[in-house]
Amino acid sequence: MAELLAVCITLPLIAAITASRSRARSIAIGALGITLALLLGVLRSVLAGTAGASGAWLIADELNAVPMVLFAAIALVTVIAAPRRDMNRRFLESVLILTSSTLTAYAAANHLVFLGGWIASVLPFIFTNRSAFIRVPLVGSVLALITAVILIGPATGFGVSSAGPWAFGLLVLAVILREHIVPFHRATVELFDDSPMLLATLLVNSHLGVFLIARMVIPAFPGTAGVALPWLGGVALFASLYTAVLGIAERAPRRILAMLIASQSSAILAGLATTSHEGIAGALIQWIVLAVSSTMLIVVYRSLEVRIDRPFLGRGFMGLASCMPRLAVFFAISGLTLVGLPGTLGFAGEDLLLHGVLAQYPWWGAALPVAIALNAYHAFRLFAHLFLGKDEITHNTSADALPRERWALSACLAFLVWGGLVPRMVVALQAPATAELVRMTGYNSPSHP
Repeated sequence: MAELLAVCITLPLIAAITASRSRARSIAIGALGITLALLLGVLRSVLAGTAGASGAWLIADELNAVPMVLFAAIALVTVIAAPRRDMNRRFLESVLILTSSTLTAYAAANHLVFLGGWIASVLPFIFTNRSAFIRVPLVGSVLALITAVILIGPATGFGVSSAGPWAFGLLVLAVILREHIVPFHRATVELFDDSPMLLATLLVNSHLGVFLIARMVIPAFPGTAGVALPWLGGVALFASLYTAVLGIAERAPRRILAMLIASQSSAILAGLATTSHEGIAGALIQWIVLAVSSTMLIVVYRSLEVRIDRPFLGRGFMGLASCMPRLAVFFAISGLTLVGLPGTLGFAGEDLLLHGVLAQYPWWGAALPVAIALNAYHAFRLFAHLFLGKDEITHNTSADALPRERWALSACLAFLVWGGLVPRMVVALQAPATAELVRMTGYNSPSHP
């Protein structure tokens, strides 16, 4: 199994090396498609209990099998549906390197490999962005994780650690910096403003900070995590509400999308920090929903930017639904799925997440439904601005979704609807990981911070 994981990590790197040649998109799609197929086989083996022995460097288990498949899938959708204008060498190399490094962190069997994947995943953003709001949190997360790994022991596996509270605090700091929790929420907005939107979405949807809690923090400090994580969840709830409220004052669509995604990401961390069955299950399902829905949203929005080729000021109604009805439908459903549209996977995920959070935080937990309601308002406000009204901009001359966009977005939409119709199957995929995380934290009853 370790050899198969090594192949999955290496294939995107090989494609990145050949990204300068002709048909670079086709090569990238082929490499990511093969990687996704192999990871689906890994997931099937893990669920069937036939994954085999893990290696000293790489491992496949219930915790990382689904995230690896999910990230490979959204990376493939990104490369397929990205506008031709974005298909330059730097973009393709960054997507493929980010995919390889994220898979490395997911599949890591010890702290040293995880640290390598973490560092490699942020390098494209550290060296290509000049904004201190982007670079400082990312560099800070790297330094915090390096120091924590030194204290724990870089070559050790993910077991109970004898390291003191400093290591635990540094790991939590790395999570806050990587997930851009308040006061570092500005980093997500700057990412969407200064970086290619599709690449920024991939970085946010890696959720390596959330995975760090599940892979390193809880196994290494089970007792401390059971006590401290609910307090981190309280901070994440505040961050979710705060970023949702900040979005009210925003007018630029890019910044509103950044606030929307940042708020929903904080809710995932809050659910995982409840250390309860419902909260963790809801967080893991919403991880899937956010990755798929936000990728659809950004793909549609970026395609509009390329077609219109003018600044989107966020004022008035652009009326693009008359000439782009398919893109309008994809945008509306993906945006509403993100906030719990009935009949989609988002409804099941939000229901579990709300139950878990409200059980852990009877009073402060009310921040989550308020944040979700505000995010629903932001999603509708964006849809109304972009697609409602009379088309005075293109005069019905712009093309609707291209075939490659339709196929990629339709696959995402079909998955979200299928998950909403049979949510039990998706919940069952994450049930082993949920049970293991609950067991390690020793959850008994809610403690109220």
